[in-house]
Amino acid sequence: MRCHRPRTLRAALFLLLLAPALPVTPAHAAAAGPPLRVVTYNICGNMCAAAPYDDEARLDSVVAQAAASGWNADQLFLQEVCEPQYDEILARLAPEGFQGHYGPTLSGLPKVCGGHPYGNAVLVRGTVTATADLDLTVGGESEPIRVPCVRNVLHGLANWACSVHLYWDDGTRAAPEARRLAAQAGAWREQGLPVLLAGDFNHSPRTPSTDPFYSGGYVEADAAEHPTFGAKKIDYVFFGYPDLTSRAAEVLPLDPAVSDHRMLRAVGGRD
Repeated sequence: MRCHRPRTLRAALFLLLLAPALPVTPAHAAAAGPPLRVVTYNICGNMCAAAPYDDEARLDSVVAQAAASGWNADQLFLQEVCEPQYDEILARLAPEGFQGHYGPTLSGLPKVCGGHPYGNAVLVRGTVTATADLDLTVGGESEPIRVPCVRNVLHGLANWACSVHLYWDDGTRAAPEARRLAAQAGAWREQGLPVLLAGDFNHSPRTPSTDPFYSGGYVEADAAEHPTFGAKKIDYVFFGYPDLTSRAAEVLPLDPAVSDHRMLRAVGGRD
């Protein structure tokens, strides 16, 4: 959801910045591997700053999900993140084998992250071989809608992983943003690369802002559609794996020291 009121109105072209392509293992040829363990969390890192929110509790909560002594996630998708928060999380998870990519949407505004960049992030266990920054902005949004993505090898299979935060309108802008995202993700999948899309889509299941993924061959981890923000489900994990054989998800209780969203954890099986 929207957690600040930026002062400027910015619209941008759809840009894709990719590192040089590397050889990959086609998804259909990959052997079955361990379950994929994924966490997505809108941490409300800017607006949820004053008491009763606690930034140290916020950082500890995220790190615990990826630590081998904690939930042992393979990939973390974070939204509404101040860059210093991302830097601290990455520094603490680097010894666990994590790398990441931060995608700023706003910067230099004193009332937004104290002037530090604000945006979204994805962190993965293993080496990042390429990054992409998808600008989904269609025009008229009160801030750019940008999605950071990384390519890495997860359980022996190269994949793309993107941390999604669509616009919080009635769907007028979020729906075409979703179609842009689905188009790029579809191009990767046609190359034989699985795609994980996770984050705050800001809209309910099977609406025009989420339909491109339900109808596009993705499996949403949370079959029960648990609410993640108040009484609404707006946070998702979409597995774009052709050989996915099972899925499970849980929504953790709201942590009032961290965010106004609930954390969504998901497991995808490739037996």
